Amino acid sequence: MTTKFITKDRDARLYLISDTHLIANELHDDGIAFQHMRDTSAGKDLDYQEIALTAFTRMLLKKKPTALIITGDLTFNGEKASAERLHKIFAPLLKAGIHLFTIPGNHDIFDGWARKFENDKELYAAQISPFDWKRIFSDGYQNSINTDPTSLSYSVNLNKKYHLVFLDTNIYGQHESNASPTTNGELSMQQLEWLAVDLAKARSNNQHSLLFMHHNLYDHNKIIHGGYTLDNAGDLRKLCNQYHVAAVFSGHIHAQNIIRGDSECLTPDIATSCFCMTDQGYGIIDISIDQLSYQRYSFTMSPYLTDNEKSQLPQKAFQKYLADIFDFTNRSQMSWLYREVTNPKEQKEIIDFIDQLNWNFFVGKSNYSSAQRQKLKAKTAYQLITQKLPEMKAYLDTLLAVNENSWKLKLDFKDE
Repeated sequence: MTTKFITKDRDARLYLISDTHLIANELHDDGIAFQHMRDTSAGKDLDYQEIALTAFTRMLLKKKPTALIITGDLTFNGEKASAERLHKIFAPLLKAGIHLFTIPGNHDIFDGWARKFENDKELYAAQISPFDWKRIFSDGYQNSINTDPTSLSYSVNLNKKYHLVFLDTNIYGQHESNASPTTNGELSMQQLEWLAVDLAKARSNNQHSLLFMHHNLYDHNKIIHGGYTLDNAGDLRKLCNQYHVAAVFSGHIHAQNIIRGDSECLTPDIATSCFCMTDQGYGIIDISIDQLSYQRYSFTMSPYLTDNEKSQLPQKAFQKYLADIFDFTNRSQMSWLYREVTNPKEQKEIIDFIDQLNWNFFVGKSNYSSAQRQKLKAKTAYQLITQKLPEMKAYLDTLLAVNENSWKLKLDFKDE
């Protein structure tokens, strides 16, 4: 490993997004096949992400951070054309001296679902190989001080005090696939050994290490976590504790949530919400010699759009459009409820209640006060769910149990 640094500045600002799920416009004609796929895509906006990401790029060019980091699922289903298009959108950042550090998600490498859509047909689309990934998103690898020979993991020295590690936690084969992408993730023994050496070196250099990966370090929901939390998260948590990893930044679960660690592992895990869903969330990481602060924001893209781009968007406010997609998805997934609850008034009360609690969790606003929890549990909808839908009550209780602010985090290193 060398002493190459991304910046000589003591302070740095990193922008962070996750799960952009871009499908390049060239891969569809908005025909029947694409519309069906879009309507079953779990609340993602697939129509306007090229415009949204272009606007986000313009904001970054104005703000001039040190780097943009994306923690996986950059593409919808691993289409090489989508990865190339996304890189083209972000190319102005590199020209302006703003770094682009990426790590793949479970949908990015050798995804057997990669498709092009024409009329009522789904056609083969070229998949992304590990070689393609390194070629397309070369900035991180070209500036790395250490790369794992067995995966797409790498690390960079941001400056003298901060070391960034990008972990490939995904499970994929060595060749193109015909199968669906693997949701769960793990770190192989070789990756863990590589990481231990890397973290030990950073520790000996008195650097604070930050990890970026797609899968989660902890269970961000007590019921829904299978496939999201790293399969061998315990092994990684041991390394985080051993080498005093300052923070982990993940994605995958599509919800904004922060877990601050416990006696087993003190390292917090900041899960970033899905950029193409809900309120277009992104994070800003500000670092100085003795402090790290994270703040989550909701992207308002209208100031960064051309008149032509504005004319292509829905007539309604874009945030309202995203909320409507989220609402449509929730209600579609709850069609079973009509069999359990037959009264139309009760159906509406229950679905509206579930929709609101889900929205708050996905945008990171579930840290209710005690009074707010009591008020929510006193609602007729909650009482009906308690009586008629016990499994749904168990899930909603996990959302009501969140007691941490998931929009901000501050770490102080003065005492270390």
